Amino acid sequence: MDVMDMNISIWFIAAQVFGIFAMGFEFACYQISQKHEKTKYFLMTGIGSLFWTLMFVSMGMATSMSTQLSLVLAGTYSTVRNLVFFGIFKKGTPESQKAGRIFLLVMMVIGIVAGTITVLQAPEQVRWLHILGLITALLFVVGQYLPGDHYVRISVVFYAAVVLLTQTPINILSGTGIERWNVMGILIESSKIISVAVFYVLQMLKAKRARDLQLIKYVIADEMSKIEDLADKVPVANIPAVGKVEKMMAKMVRYELKAVTSARIKDVDSTEDELQALIDDLKLVQRMKNVRAGA
Repeated sequence: MDVMDMNISIWFIAAQVFGIFAMGFEFACYQISQKHEKTKYFLMTGIGSLFWTLMFVSMGMATSMSTQLSLVLAGTYSTVRNLVFFGIFKKGTPESQKAGRIFLLVMMVIGIVAGTITVLQAPEQVRWLHILGLITALLFVVGQYLPGDHYVRISVVFYAAVVLLTQTPINILSGTGIERWNVMGILIESSKIISVAVFYVLQMLKAKRARDLQLIKYVIADEMSKIEDLADKVPVANIPAVGKVEKMMAKMVRYELKAVTSARIKDVDSTEDELQALIDDLKLVQRMKNVRAGA
């Protein structure tokens, strides 16, 4: 193996190492709810973007920088944008929000101009892919800034799908064998898509648990009324529903505690709401204790 081969191998390995770090941060950031923790999201994705950029630089050194240049630019652009947005959302003042909108517009203009230049510099046979990358990247930038959890996740799925293709021989024209496949780059973009899918599965499970919790509370309240009526006529030990209701109460409290997260406790009002839900549960538990005490 000559010196050039050794250099290529080192850069290729470096790309995979940087990619491991990027994948961890990228997967984690799409489990964060932008609705409640947008500041944390921008910090995590900013750090992930830094490793993402270093991976593209390493792949460019290992193969050809011409096919990775737009990705290096996109990664650098993403790192700066996310870390600046982190500072803006962390401050959270009306002035910072206005500055954020101005910064977004400026970054959109820079992205369009710089992206167009790098697309034109890309090899002609892969230029179409970089055009798709530019379009989906700009949609992703807007999606990141918009409120709520859905815009950013929908846009990142399309963006990740395009970037994934750039890490295959469709875009990597130089090199031989495995070096035309940036395996870690493919895994990173796949992890983003998988992370979005996991997020929505967990959201559906949370929604189901919330529905189940409301049903459990309704059944417990209804059964407690019947138990209290029967407790005046027969011994509590002879009421079959008591054991069933007590198990449901334990399940109710478990579900209630799982629903309480730091993201939901942001101020006095939200703290009061979360505590009130637990207090209501404890009132039902106390009613059962009163029934037993009267036995």
